[in-house]
Amino acid sequence: MKETFEQIDKGSLYDAIYSQIGLALVEGRLQPNDKIRIRAVAAQLGVSVTPVRDAVLRLVRDGALEMRGYKDVRVPNMTLEQFEEIRMIRLRLEGLAASLAATTFQEPAEKILVEILEKNETAREQGALAEAVRLNRLFHSKVAEFSGLPMLSDMIENLWLRMGPIISAIYDKGGRAMIAYHYEILAALQERNPVAAEAAIQADINATAEILRASGLLTSTSLETQREI
Repeated sequence: MKETFEQIDKGSLYDAIYSQIGLALVEGRLQPNDKIRIRAVAAQLGVSVTPVRDAVLRLVRDGALEMRGYKDVRVPNMTLEQFEEIRMIRLRLEGLAASLAATTFQEPAEKILVEILEKNETAREQGALAEAVRLNRLFHSKVAEFSGLPMLSDMIENLWLRMGPIISAIYDKGGRAMIAYHYEILAALQERNPVAAEAAIQADINATAEILRASGLLTSTSLETQREI
C-alpha cells in the first residue's frame, strides 16, 4: 500500500488529521478519482478510524472530497464549469495577495521564494514530479502568506484543496509553462510593483488554465483510472 501519510501526534487529533489529508490534496498527492480508504488512512497515521472518518466527512462538506456511495469517498473530478468558477476567484484572491505582498516585500521573503524556485527547477530536471508539484503549490502559498492577511491566505488555501489534485494530474504535461511565470512574479515582488505582481500571478493562473482545458480532464464524467489510498 502506498504510504501517503505520516503518523501524527495524538494532541489535537482531529485538526491534525484534517490538515494532513488537506495537505495531501493541495500538494497533489491525492488526484482526481482517488478512493479514500478510511481504515488504510488511519493505519498510516497511527490513529483510530473515528477521527479519520470525522475529518473525511468535514472535507466532504467542504467540497474537497466527494461521497459517491456507502464507503466510497473519492477525490472529486472537476467539471469545466467548476474549474472556471475557481479560476475566476483565484484570479481575484491570488492577484490581491500578490499585489499586497509586493508593497512590503523584504529580503527574507525573497530568499524563501528564490530557494523554492531553485528547488523546483532541480525537481523538474530530475523528474521528481511529486516534489515539483509540492514546490509549485508552496510558491503560491508563500506569496499568499506574504500578503500579511491570514484570512486571505486561508481562503486561497481552501481553493487549493480543490485545485491541488487536478494541477498535479497535468503538471508533467505542462512542462516549462508550469513554472515560467513564477520568475515574473518574483521579479515584480522584488521591484515592489503591486500592479505587475498581480498581473504576473494572474498570467500564471491563466497559463495553467489553458493546459487544463486542453487536457480532457475537465468534464463531468469519471476518470477511467481509479486508485485506492
